[in-house]
Formats: sequence, structure tokens, C-alpha cells
Amino acid sequence: MGIAVGGLAIGACGEPPERDDVNVFLTATEFVVGPNRLPFTVVTNDGVGIEQATVDVRFSLLDGPSTHFKFSRPATFHETRNTTPHIHEDGSVHMHLDRRGYYVVKGAEFDTPGIWSAELTVEPPDADAFRARAAFNVIAQPSAPGVGTAARPIDHPTIKDVADIEQLSSAEEPVPDMYAVTVAEALAEARPLVVQFSTPRFCVSHMCGPVYEEVASLHETYGDRVRFIHLEPFDLALARAEGRLAPTPAFQAWNLQTEPWTFVVDGAGVVSARFEGMVGASELEAALQRVVGAPGTDSGSLSREGRGLE
Repeated sequence: MGIAVGGLAIGACGEPPERDDVNVFLTATEFVVGPNRLPFTVVTNDGVGIEQATVDVRFSLLDGPSTHFKFSRPATFHETRNTTPHIHEDGSVHMHLDRRGYYVVKGAEFDTPGIWSAELTVEPPDADAFRARAAFNVIAQPSAPGVGTAARPIDHPTIKDVADIEQLSSAEEPVPDMYAVTVAEALAEARPLVVQFSTPRFCVSHMCGPVYEEVASLHETYGDRVRFIHLEPFDLALARAEGRLAPTPAFQAWNLQTEPWTFVVDGAGVVSARFEGMVGASELEAALQRVVGAPGTDSGSLSREGRGLE
């Protein structure tokens, strides 16, 4: 679920002004002591995304009235693409291609828990530079599975257990192979694994459809070397019948509080990368290449040597 923090009207000599018509939406909520991936969007009050900008982020620890500057990092711009059906008055349907842009700071190293601020200097390609701010909480230990920890084996229904794939997925065009085995069965195969918890139809964060399609697009390329598993975070029968979002046992077993989440697991069953919220194919593919390796490479050994956090 995104967090919006508007610009604070604080000026400084020689710095770009802050804009009070711009919001920074963090598209993740769980940040921990150590290296982090910080994704966000920059959106005007009118709902217009500011994209393809050059963005530098200054991170500071907030301690009551005091602000302690820690480090700066650049942010890179990424996109996701997904298709949505549009129904005409005559009943015909065609698919719309939707683009969503977002920014990511990689390797944001937070050395202590507490409230932190991110001050953005944004230089749009066709407008004046400006500043904006966001505040967020850093915790000591992750709640969701952390990088370097063993992926928890879980059992859950697969396509073999249901009469229709719609019982397992709310995606418009679910990929059957992503519902073929359980996480426990996939881990026993000792090959790389992508596990995504998302619900394109009932998503609270409005990010599930795009990230599901990004993962599905990678299945076409890596499906012969990597297991891909999609899990709905909520009980679909209850969601469809009552509109009630009840967490599934699998969602609870991985101790997740938000959706979507996407995990890359190496051949040894260890979480190699994790992505909360918005993530595109380019970020995911970089994480996959680290655990897959070149043909003939022991993917488990490679990922243990090159393990990192996206």
C-alpha cells in the first residue's frame, strides 16, 4: 500500500524550491537495518506522474527536532506494462496497454532503526528542478522473509486440486505453469524459484496487476530453468462472494502484511532478492540472472557467492 508524503515548505539558499503540489508515494512499507531497495513514485495533486526525471535522494535519520544526514543515492526510473480489458457498448472487448513508471534507490543502507527522511531533488526533462520529501520507518528485523534466510516450504492448492484455474488466480490470463506445484515441492527440486503473492482482481495497493504480468513475461524466457509460482494473498471464494479479504494460510505462513510481494529464491532454497510493491521485469531479470547463471553453472553455488539485495 503506497504512502504519500507531500513536500515540506522548507527553503535553503541555492537549492531548488519545494513544491506543495507534488507527493512522493513510497510503494513499499518494510525497510530494515541493512541494505534496502526503496521504490517510489512522484505524482502531482492532479494525479500526473513525473517520469524520466533525474532524481537524487538524501537520507537522514530524524531524532526529535534534530536531523542527522547519513548518505545520498541516485534513483533510477523503471516501468511496468500491463493490459486491461475495455468493454465497448456493443459487447466487444479489446485490451488496453497501461504503463506505470516508478523510481528505485538501490543499496540504501540504513544503520539504525527509527524514523528516516528521504529528501528528493527532482530534475524533470521538461520542467524546473524541485525538491520533495518522504518519511518512513526502519525496523531492526524484517517481518517478511529476508535476504539470506531460508524460504519457508508451504503446501497450498495447485492446478491438480481444482476444477478451474480461476479458483487459484484472479489474473485475466493466468499462466497454468505458475500453479503447477507447491512452494514445498519447488524447493525440493533444488532449482531457482520465483514466488509472487499478488491479487490482480482484489489488490488493495493497485500494483498487483502490473507486477503479475511482469513476472508472467519472464516465465516465457526462464520457465525452463526457474520455477514460477503465483499465490493469491486472499481467499478468492470469500473475496468474490462477500468482498471480504481474508488472508490465506500461505500468505500468513510467510508473515506478509501487504501485497504484492515477489521473492527470488536460489537453488539452495535461500531468498536471494525480495521486492515489495511495484517491480518491473528489468529489476526481476537482474535478480534472476544472478541465481540462474550461465549454462552448466551450479545456480545454487553462484547465488551463494553473488547474493545481494535488489
